[in-house]
Amino acid sequence: MPSLRKRDVEALLASYDHDPVAALTAALRVVLALPHAGFDELLAAAPIDDVRRAMLARHDLAALDDLARELNETRTLAPARS
Repeated sequence: MPSLRKRDVEALLASYDHDPVAALTAALRVVLALPHAGFDELLAAAPIDDVRRAMLARHDLAALDDLARELNETRTLAPARS
């Protein structure tokens, strides 16, 4: 799975407060190698569990914050745990 570059993380953090969904969409497009996908399509492709996916789809702020933190710290997405 591709990872975010420094400039991708900087863009995520710079735009997150203004529009978290757009910022995460841009970052997920890089991580999931789906450059034209929308947020819902990216969530469907992401290796995350169904509960987290549903929370993100509802734009739950805590879930969005957690995803932003994960992408900032690891620069990728860890596979969902069973």
